[in-house]
Amino acid sequence: MAETRLLDPERWPRAAHYRHFTEYPCAVSLTDEIDVAALREACRGSAREVSFTAALLWCVSATVNAHEEFRLTELDAPDWDAPRPAVWDVVHPVYNVFHPQRETYTSTCTLYEPDFARFAERMKEDAARAERLDCVSVPTPPNVFETSAVPWRHFTSVGAETGAPSLAPMIVWGRYRETDGRVCLPLSITVSHAAADGFHLARFLNETEERCAALAREIGGGR
Repeated sequence: MAETRLLDPERWPRAAHYRHFTEYPCAVSLTDEIDVAALREACRGSAREVSFTAALLWCVSATVNAHEEFRLTELDAPDWDAPRPAVWDVVHPVYNVFHPQRETYTSTCTLYEPDFARFAERMKEDAARAERLDCVSVPTPPNVFETSAVPWRHFTSVGAETGAPSLAPMIVWGRYRETDGRVCLPLSITVSHAAADGFHLARFLNETEERCAALAREIGGGR
């Protein structure tokens, strides 16, 4: 069962920024390309079947879980005047399984697992289950973040309007393309400004790219 930890406003460095952007809500977003050449090659060349989508989703999830600002939530209680910021101990990715014949999708979730092989096996089972469904989404736990893939197009920016910016990040990636020997994949992250700034979003992109390279070495047996 997921657990939460209340953040102490006297000791939390982001408390003032959180209060400001809760009073004046807005979202912050950043899109850039990351190089996934090594990861694509490792998945293709592996002796065992390795899904590039599962590998990328795991790298994204590992980076999200590595940082408190992407695991924030709010807790209510009768004796509190306003919701209190808290942080989940772990968050899990929600993603869409596309139905080509209907041109619709079903959103599902795979529980994050630090071990990539176990995560990939879970995702294979969850995605296969969602492929057989004709519904918008399946029930998910409360401690999730949203992801979406647009594999039909390479993009330079992406946007989704909502009524209020979410403390949980929304992460989108598109179709990769080869450029000067690099395999460049567009990756976008959007989150409430109460949770994070441009520094945190840039770090997310940098670390996800680094994790892709590290996972490629793991899949390739250290090559």
